[in-house]
Amino acid sequence: MPRQIDVDMLFETIVAVFAERGYQACTTQEIARRSGVNEATLYRRFGDKAALVNQALTRALTGSPFTRLKITNDLVADLTLLVGAYADSVEQHGGAVLTLLTDMPRHPELREAMDVLTPNMRNAAQVIAAHQNQGRLSAGDPLRMVTTLLAPLMAAGLWHRAGYPALGSGEDPAHVVASFLEGHRLS
Repeated sequence: MPRQIDVDMLFETIVAVFAERGYQACTTQEIARRSGVNEATLYRRFGDKAALVNQALTRALTGSPFTRLKITNDLVADLTLLVGAYADSVEQHGGAVLTLLTDMPRHPELREAMDVLTPNMRNAAQVIAAHQNQGRLSAGDPLRMVTTLLAPLMAAGLWHRAGYPALGSGEDPAHVVASFLEGHRLS
C-alpha cells in the first residue's frame, strides 16, 4: 500500500528550498531528498516543478500572518501589526516572499504564487489608505507607502540572504513604525 504523503510537511520543505536556493536551483531532487518523498511521486501527484512550487507558495502565502491585517482607529497599532505580520511571514517562510519577488521576472511560471501575494500587498495598502482618508497619514500612493514602511525589513532580509546578517539585523516593528511616521504622519 502506498505511503501517505504529509502535504503540509512537503510544502514546508518546498518553501524552504525555494527560499534558500531560488526557483532555478530549487530542484525536485532536493525536495525529494529533504522531504523523503520519491521524486517520481512528486511528478505523478503534482505534474511538474512549477505546479509543485506554486502550490506550496500559494498555501504559505494564503496562510501567512500578513493576510490578517486589521484597520482600526489606532494608526500606530495598525502599522505595528502590519510590520509585525510581515516580519512573522518572512520568519515563517524563510524569505520566500523576497525570493519570489526577485525570481518572478525570470520565471513567469511563478505567476500563480505571485497572484496570491498581490492581494496581500493590496490589503496592506488599504490599511495605509484608510488612515490617509482619516487624515492620520500624508497623501501618497498607499502601495508605495507600504513599500517604504517595510523597506527596512526587506533590506535586512536581502543583507541576511547575502550572508551578512549583522548588516541586516531585524528591527523592532515599533521602531520601524516610529521611523516611518516621522516623515508621514499628519498632525
